[in-house]
Amino acid sequence: MKITVKIQDKTYTVQVGDLRTRPVAVEVDGEPFEVWPEENTAAPVPQVQTPAAPSPAVIKSAYPQSAAVSAGNTGAVSAPIPGVIVEIKVKAGDAVEFGQELCVLEAMKMKNSIRASHAGRIEKIHISVGEQVQQGKLLMELNQKASQP
Repeated sequence: MKITVKIQDKTYTVQVGDLRTRPVAVEVDGEPFEVWPEENTAAPVPQVQTPAAPSPAVIKSAYPQSAAVSAGNTGAVSAPIPGVIVEIKVKAGDAVEFGQELCVLEAMKMKNSIRASHAGRIEKIHISVGEQVQQGKLLMELNQKASQP
């Protein structure tokens, strides 16, 4: 689906991929992003049709990775943006699924879910609730293999 979005006199061309997949692949002016919409089990995903005229919309995140995994170490979950850790949803030793929420980072009064980019086991947590983190800070280590407990 291709739409045009106007935000404060600036127009963006937004290409949205399959809304049923996670993460949803989105391109904004040719730049790729991954978007993790919050799950809503009460209502199915509506069939969206391209509007005849451009309408204003809000883009959830301007950061390409919501579950930031460092390219150099596939097990390193790092902060995609600077902020404060407000909740940690896992502990060392927990097995996690792809897309599972690992922690919540608050930035500019918005809560951002940091999610697992692959299934595995939490090896070590390097953060605590209330901690201020910078972009790229190692949050936790996620073993690529989902071993049995």
